[in-house]
Amino acid sequence: MSIRLEGRKAHVFVVDRFSFPVHSHRLFCGVKDPRREWGFSGKWGLYATLKCTRVGDLVFFYQRRIDEPQEQRGFRGIYEIASEPFFDKKDVVWSLYKVLGSCPHCGGTFPEKFDDEGNARCVSCHRTLNKGEHILPNRVLIKPVRYFEKSVDDNTAYVDQTDPGTLWTMLFRKVYGPGRERSVTPILPEESNKLIRLLKRINEGIEEHPLDTQAYNPVDPRAIQIGLGHGPKVRYEHVLQAWFMENIDKDVPVLKDVVGPKGELEWFGNEIIYGIGGDKVDVLTLHKAEGIRFKASVFELKDGEVEKQDVKQVERYSYWISQLATANAEPRVKSLTLQPVMVGHSFSEEALSAMKRAEPTEIKIPYLWGDCTVTISPPIGLAYRVEHGIMKFEFAAPPSR
Repeated sequence: MSIRLEGRKAHVFVVDRFSFPVHSHRLFCGVKDPRREWGFSGKWGLYATLKCTRVGDLVFFYQRRIDEPQEQRGFRGIYEIASEPFFDKKDVVWSLYKVLGSCPHCGGTFPEKFDDEGNARCVSCHRTLNKGEHILPNRVLIKPVRYFEKSVDDNTAYVDQTDPGTLWTMLFRKVYGPGRERSVTPILPEESNKLIRLLKRINEGIEEHPLDTQAYNPVDPRAIQIGLGHGPKVRYEHVLQAWFMENIDKDVPVLKDVVGPKGELEWFGNEIIYGIGGDKVDVLTLHKAEGIRFKASVFELKDGEVEKQDVKQVERYSYWISQLATANAEPRVKSLTLQPVMVGHSFSEEALSAMKRAEPTEIKIPYLWGDCTVTISPPIGLAYRVEHGIMKFEFAAPPSR
């Protein structure tokens, strides 16, 4: 029985030539434990992206360059997620390679830093780590779905025009450079489909062999919890984002009326970059009915008050997110509804006034294969509050009828 690969939710985990053998053969994905709590690359930003994963989602590895030739690095696959995210300090070994769960000298779990000579040092005790060893205690278990011996190099993935589609979100991270790269990121269904096609093409004619694996068993796994605090607000915006990624498909009262039927929720992801300048939206959801994508929703999250300039962001991202959601969609999308959603603990009078005055607008995207008509709905306003550790919502600006 063949396993369906196309159209599944997928994620890319970044590795290097030292960590890839351990991850692929011991069947897990490991990411760092940031010292800083706030921000895109802080602890809660990382938790948000891990909480975007679901058991059964596909996993690709991206092997970044150290000193190997390009044909020995790039995108590798294919695996699927087999557990919820967890924290574990156990070291994991495969052959000559090791992924650390903590510093071997002091037991610290924060990521290593490199000194001027290129040596990796523990940020807690400042002692040197062995070459190629990374401290990666935040993890998910995986299992192999289909192992391809050869990787998809960067030129084939990003430059070669003989395969349709573009790795939009991955390319934008790569072009924007340091600060936007990260150790794990969700990718669109059409991006996943492209990687599958390229892996099949590059490995055509190569006899497939089962991957030699020895599943890693966590010693003392600790579930990654999204603590909301005492309320009524969360501490950081990325705590709110992490909660959204964990619960967006969980039928939460009021929120479920915005997300819509779970059977139509095709995909969701966080920190979606849509432009060369690093422009991004906090949360994007894609919706499908009868096999065709018909809607995209953009959630902009504020831990405090939503102000008028936040509502103005809709004008900036509407055209480009509409293209992101339709340009390479399979099958082609000829009409789409774009639903902006503003989420905050409170809303300024100016923001509410701007949202309530908004009218549906329509844009046409003139693709080579024909026009795509996008209807931009007035923004929905969702006010959140934390009560006794539980997230609750009410409409500040309800959906238009």
